[in-house]
Amino acid sequence: MADYYSQCVVSPMLPLAELTEAEQLVLRNIFDSQLDGEDLYLFTEIGRNSLIELALPDMRAALASAETVSLATCLLSKAVADLPEGEDTAEIELDDEWLEIFQEIVQRSDTLTFVAIETGFNCSKMRPDGFGGAAIVITAEAIDTISTSQFIDETLAARLGKTSSAMPHDGGETDA
Repeated sequence: MADYYSQCVVSPMLPLAELTEAEQLVLRNIFDSQLDGEDLYLFTEIGRNSLIELALPDMRAALASAETVSLATCLLSKAVADLPEGEDTAEIELDDEWLEIFQEIVQRSDTLTFVAIETGFNCSKMRPDGFGGAAIVITAEAIDTISTSQFIDETLAARLGKTSSAMPHDGGETDA
């Protein structure tokens, strides 16, 4: 059996002073994290968590400190409201909301003009679908992404007038 990995790094490091407690709680459960002084370094050794489990006291504390409504506070508020009586842990399933959380951070930041996420797809066996990568750049105005397979397809289309539809893909969009 093959193991698939999506290792990534988020840059630059995020100033803790510019993150709400709700954003820290959500992002630190999606990604692995390390503190570097007053900055938060986010990364993944295996892959991003798309289903996070949060304790009720942690969610309540993050919501109590919230000064404004944000996507992170909305996610936490909904999780708390939907929590069955007697339960003290909520599961939050995330699609691409984490991208929008980063964008909200950049939009209000005094120091960040972008957040970039570089991901390398890898596999424990030499499988044709187990390798590749992607890059995401988030600014206040846009979220742009490209995968290595999309780059290959676009380059081949521009240079040779064809796509690489016979090649395995790492999940990127193609024109094939």
